[in-house]
Amino acid sequence: MDVFSGLIPIAATIALGWVVRRTGLVRLDLWAGINKLGYLVLLPALLFVTIGQASLEGIAAGGVVVSAVLGFLAMAALIVMLKPLLRTDGPSFTSVFQGGLRWNGFVILALAQVSLSVDQAALVAIIFGPTVPLINILCVAVLSVWGAHEGDVSVSRVALRIVTNPLIIGCAAGAAAIALPWLQPPLVVATGELIGRAALPLILLAIGAGLDFSAIGAKPGLLSASVVLKLLIAPAVFLGIGVAFSLPPEALVVLAAIGGAPGAASAYVLAKELGGDAELMAGHVTVTTMLAFVSLPFWMWLVS
Repeated sequence: MDVFSGLIPIAATIALGWVVRRTGLVRLDLWAGINKLGYLVLLPALLFVTIGQASLEGIAAGGVVVSAVLGFLAMAALIVMLKPLLRTDGPSFTSVFQGGLRWNGFVILALAQVSLSVDQAALVAIIFGPTVPLINILCVAVLSVWGAHEGDVSVSRVALRIVTNPLIIGCAAGAAAIALPWLQPPLVVATGELIGRAALPLILLAIGAGLDFSAIGAKPGLLSASVVLKLLIAPAVFLGIGVAFSLPPEALVVLAAIGGAPGAASAYVLAKELGGDAELMAGHVTVTTMLAFVSLPFWMWLVS
């Protein structure tokens, strides 16, 4: 299935989530539990199975992971250098920073499973491992400097949150299963596959339920800047690094998708917790989620 056709069911599922929330078919207070179930149970199972069963032969997995890490570091440095030009307060800057950096891996993983190869989907899953802690460290550091929080940010609490992150645990378990096949007995794999099948549809519905169109009007200039950084500049940076490493087209497609992924709702949660501009963050997540269904096919077509 081509990329555009693969995005249609993903967009439809997200739209359905928004409709379900707006109509009250699922009570508002239940969505938090749905998010928690997906984050703590379903997605780690999916990551374990997806990574553990991958061969990754001929796709330059190491080069893609290094390129992705360098891409996020380059974007972080670029956004900090652009701060004087943005002429905004600290909390709003932290939301532009998070907007340009955080990626919604759930959308990209769903796209990879529908439109890309098994190994490319596994590669997307593997990249969760190093990038989740890296992005969290960078975002917390920026929020600790420019956020409107009271007192110091607890380093130990942040470190514990990163180490116990279910996505990292799922990635680590999958990587261990590649090295130690006995960690994948048929019953465990079959159970993981069954649980994992529920992950992406449920998470995509929750993404749709979380869209906040009322936040789009907040600070349109900064919102536009964060959207351009995420959907136009980031994929160009990621592709440039991948080309510099002479990665094959299959790997470049993965980099383009990760670089051009829409914003992640976790950025909104962190902005509320550590004194960022939560309303601007909500607007960014909503706009990038909608526009990514136009920009992603362009970047992936460009690679092909």
